[in-house]
Amino acid sequence: MNKNPSNHLPDSGKSHEPPVVDHSGTVPQSRAIGRLGESAKITAIIAIMCVAFWFVKYKLDKAEITWEKVQEGISMVPYWQIALAFALTTLNYFILSGYDWIAVKHLKKELPFSKVMTGAIVGYSYGNVLGWLLGGNAVRYRLYSSWGFSFLEIVAFVSILATTFWLGLFLLAGVAFVALPIRLPDEVREKLLLDHHVWGFLFLACIALYLSACSIFRKPIRFRDFEVTLPPFRLSAMQLIVSAGDFLLASLVLFWLLPRSASAEINFSTVLIAYLTGQIITVLTHVPGGFGVLEGVMVSFFPEESLGAVLAAVVLFRIIYYFLPFIPATMLLLYNEYRARKRPQEMIQRS
Repeated sequence: MNKNPSNHLPDSGKSHEPPVVDHSGTVPQSRAIGRLGESAKITAIIAIMCVAFWFVKYKLDKAEITWEKVQEGISMVPYWQIALAFALTTLNYFILSGYDWIAVKHLKKELPFSKVMTGAIVGYSYGNVLGWLLGGNAVRYRLYSSWGFSFLEIVAFVSILATTFWLGLFLLAGVAFVALPIRLPDEVREKLLLDHHVWGFLFLACIALYLSACSIFRKPIRFRDFEVTLPPFRLSAMQLIVSAGDFLLASLVLFWLLPRSASAEINFSTVLIAYLTGQIITVLTHVPGGFGVLEGVMVSFFPEESLGAVLAAVVLFRIIYYFLPFIPATMLLLYNEYRARKRPQEMIQRS
């Protein structure tokens, strides 16, 4: 679920020295504080997941929705809908390779498109299931470092991916809030603080500012020791197309998996906004796969009488969009590991 790869990358792969030990034989205080911080972060993520699942259970209990009703909703989805959702997922993962292709082009690196697709499929599949903190960035670092990218290049690479992610999200959210018929419950409208049309115009204004900056600032922008090179306008426009297409297809898969009786009452634009909201919360909280987060957002956005069908669609969505692509992604990762280990042996034989 979490497509934003802007979290922490693994280290540069250099050999680690054993921890410095003071005269009392203890780990230095800074190292201990760092480990405490990581433990606190993991604890906070687990707590957020627990709260999210508790909230889902609370909403279902309030609506008197049992797991049997959710299973009934799953059984009501015909096989042809599931097959089409799988086809849309396959198309979406092809579009996901556009994220990596844009980053490769912006960094002026040469890489076969087959490897670009491999990096995208593996990176996003692992990110969707394990989260970017635990899986997505780690496997992407492993792949691109084996393909000759330096640590700093990979850092720049995932920064470009993150920018592309937010651009598409802002564009779709802006268009949906301004132009599409969105049905939000009162409790959600109150939490927005501003009218949703205002949020839409703000999102679109951010997009306009970014495109203007890409057109005007062609030289690197420097601030002290920090330097940013914006992509040319043509590449930034591609960022919008790829990311918006990705979110649009993912939301369409989720909408398409709704039982027909429920989809007649639930419009696509509301599903789109709910999905985008789940993506934002997942990125901000670092919950792996957004487990509990997407479910919590979906049961908040739709009326109680539709929650059984909504949760049925989310269960099918996780199976088709998350877990099924994880299988070929793992095979691709293992094959790349096999090739990486075999390559030094082939070089020795040639010499």
